[in-house]
Amino acid sequence: MQGLDTSVLPRRDRAEAIVTHLREIALASRVRLEDPPHAFMSTTVYEMGDLQLVHLHRSGLFIDVDRERDDGPAVLAMMLGARDVGTREQFGHVIEQHPGVVDMIELHRPHRSRSYGIGDNWCLKIPSEALALPAATITRARPALGTGPLQRIYASHLAMLTELVPGLEHERVVTDLGHATLALSRAVISAAAGDEATTREAMHASLWPRIEVFVREHLRDPELGPQMIASAHHISVRLLYRVLADVGLQLEQWVIDQRLEGARQELASPASRHRTIAGIAFSWGFANPSFFSNRFHHAFGTTPREWRARHGSGLQAADVPRPGR
Repeated sequence: MQGLDTSVLPRRDRAEAIVTHLREIALASRVRLEDPPHAFMSTTVYEMGDLQLVHLHRSGLFIDVDRERDDGPAVLAMMLGARDVGTREQFGHVIEQHPGVVDMIELHRPHRSRSYGIGDNWCLKIPSEALALPAATITRARPALGTGPLQRIYASHLAMLTELVPGLEHERVVTDLGHATLALSRAVISAAAGDEATTREAMHASLWPRIEVFVREHLRDPELGPQMIASAHHISVRLLYRVLADVGLQLEQWVIDQRLEGARQELASPASRHRTIAGIAFSWGFANPSFFSNRFHHAFGTTPREWRARHGSGLQAADVPRPGR
C-alpha cells in the first residue's frame, strides 16, 4: 500500500506535492488546481498482483496529457464514477462522470480530465500488456463502455473491490482477486469493442476466480448460499453449480471446508484464546456446536478442544491436514 496525504504537509507545500504526485500516478504533462491555496489530496494505492486499486480524495483540478508517453508501460485507468461533477476527454470523446458508471482512460495517450469541487474517487489501473488485447480493440471500446452489455456487472465488481480490498490481509486472496478482475476487465473491454468471441472466453475465465474470492470473503455471512452467490455474479443458480462441477467442487461441502479452515486458524491464534470454542464456531457459520465438533474431527482428525490444546503446546498448523479446497 502506498500513496500521498497532503494533510501531513505544511499548507505552502501542498499544491506542489499534488502536482508532482499527479505527474507520477496519472502521467500528466500539465496539472491545474482549482483553488491552489486550499488544495488537498490523499491517495492510497492497493496492490493486486499486476493491478492497482487507487483511492483518491481531492479538491478540484484539471489534468492534461498532451502527447503520447513512451517512457513507461502502457496503462489503463478504469474509473468508477462518483457523485462529484467531472468530465474526461480522449480521442475526441468527452464523457461526463456518473455515479456507479465505469469509464476508461488510456493514461499513456493524450487525454484531459476535469473534476470540480471535492471528490472521492476510485480507479483500477491495469497494464495494457496484461490484457492481451490489440491496442485498436482497447481504443475502440471506450465510447461504448458506459452502455456496454457488461457495464453493470463490471461496475458492481469494482464497487465490491472498494469495499473488500482495503481490509484484505492475505496476499494470496488479493492476488487471486486481481487475476479475476483482470479476466473480467478483458471481457468488459472486448464486449464494448464488439469482440464476442474474446468476451465469451474472458467471461468464462473470470467467473470461477470471482466466485472463489466472493465465497472466501463472505464465509462468516450466515446468508451465504447458492442464491446469494449467483445473484452477486448475475448468473443463475444452475450455472453456478455447473461452474463448481467443472472445478470438482460441491458447494455445501466446499463452504463447510472453508469455514472449518477459518475456525481452525482462529482456534490456533493467541489473539482468540479468550473466546470460547462455541463462540468461534458460531462466528464461522456453525450454529450447532456438536455438528461443528464432528465435522472438525472428520476434517482434521482431532477435536477442536484437542487442537487448541495441542497448538498451545507447540504444534504448528502445518502438522494437521487441511480439508478439501
